[in-house]
Amino acid sequence: MKISILPVLLFLPVCASANIRPPAPILRHNLSPEVLDRIFDGKVVPVENTPVREQRKILYAESESPPAAPRFALDLDTIPVEFRDTIAGFDRLPHKNQEETPEQVAKINDMIRRQNQGRRFGKIKEWTYDGRPNEPIWTCLAHAAASANDWWAQQLGRSLPQHESRSHGGNETGLDPTLLELEYFRRSRISSGNGDPDFVVPPKFIQKDPVRNTGFPYEPRGYAKLLTEKKSYTVKDPISGKVFTYKPEMSAMEGEWKQLFTNSVFRGRTPLKYAKVLKEGLQRWGIAYVQLEHTEHPRWPGAHAVAVVGYFCMEQGERLIHCSTNQTDKDWGEKTYFIAHDSFGKFPASLPRTANSASAYRAVRITSIDQAIVFPHGLKLDVSPRPGVAGAWGLRVTNTAGIDVIPSAVKALGADGIELTVQSEADGSFFMEGEKGDALRIYIEAPYYHARNGLGRGFVIELDDALRSAVPIRQD
Repeated sequence: MKISILPVLLFLPVCASANIRPPAPILRHNLSPEVLDRIFDGKVVPVENTPVREQRKILYAESESPPAAPRFALDLDTIPVEFRDTIAGFDRLPHKNQEETPEQVAKINDMIRRQNQGRRFGKIKEWTYDGRPNEPIWTCLAHAAASANDWWAQQLGRSLPQHESRSHGGNETGLDPTLLELEYFRRSRISSGNGDPDFVVPPKFIQKDPVRNTGFPYEPRGYAKLLTEKKSYTVKDPISGKVFTYKPEMSAMEGEWKQLFTNSVFRGRTPLKYAKVLKEGLQRWGIAYVQLEHTEHPRWPGAHAVAVVGYFCMEQGERLIHCSTNQTDKDWGEKTYFIAHDSFGKFPASLPRTANSASAYRAVRITSIDQAIVFPHGLKLDVSPRPGVAGAWGLRVTNTAGIDVIPSAVKALGADGIELTVQSEADGSFFMEGEKGDALRIYIEAPYYHARNGLGRGFVIELDDALRSAVPIRQD
């Protein structure tokens, strides 16, 4: 577990650059002095007028001098599919944008002034538009949590809702990050010291959001708890006065979350062995909710949060290799790049970052990752006699929403412990031999649907003439 200490928090920027004086995450020689002036005087440079980087590469550095825990803009299209392993449907996941706009800041400040009228104490701080690249509103933890939920909602066959972005005022798709963040703030009790440490909000005199001029949510575990709770709540937005209502069915999670690893202030950086842990976590539980390291100081608590959707392996000189060639923890740690679905809009890596846009995907190695969280989901198993084939039963595996899931492995054991023959069809379905009345234990492994303990799902059933649903075995 990480230990929060005041000297560390004194210089803890979250969701943005990791420097005390943030470097521009673009190479200055790619932009003319006139364009730089427009960026840094607070005026947005339209994407269509932004110069494209000269040479198309896989990775684009975000600063001229590589920091201790670098992040890279990633041109995912340059990586052939045979060299990358991505979770199913990752490319259908919407990219939200946490960058603010001058117009939205002005709109928010009008509402704040109305709320502050007649108040002598407890006035809400007005927002400040920050036109520098890499200085958005620090809502990345809520955005990444919402993206993780959106992916699971799609796996369960749900339509994603629409909402108005608090950051830029436009329409966006998926779970509203503002709902999650408002509840996180409500549960924080930093001033009294009586709150849950997973809902920490560092006081603004230690570090403040550069746009909202307030403290900011800092701990991913708090958002993991919000996504997996089974209770409803309402929370009022102090700026607009709007009341947000949360109901458990709005979450696509199934009541469980699992922290794969977390770094420590006593370690210089996350150990290389955790690259394989995260890779296996993606295969077993799907999308990962990840907090990245502070780029200049990996030993400090984490900073920007993203949703990791896959990985690829590469050697020096951008030479792609098959990850199956990795043999040791050192190989996995040094050659594996994790694909981060980011929250700055859906823009190509070939465009330098501006005050309102950035690459849709980033790439990081394990030493740039502070912690990772996944969300286990369950399976259902139906067993029925196979028409026209005596002594054969078909197996249908679905997720809890009834969407078909193709297992990677199925094993069936009789009451005597003897393994039964299970065969697969070309379409991915399975059938097995057995007799009516047989009491069976069936073990299933399927990508993204492992139990929290890392194993596949277990079921018990007694074969019958009619379709029957197997009973899940509890797995702690």
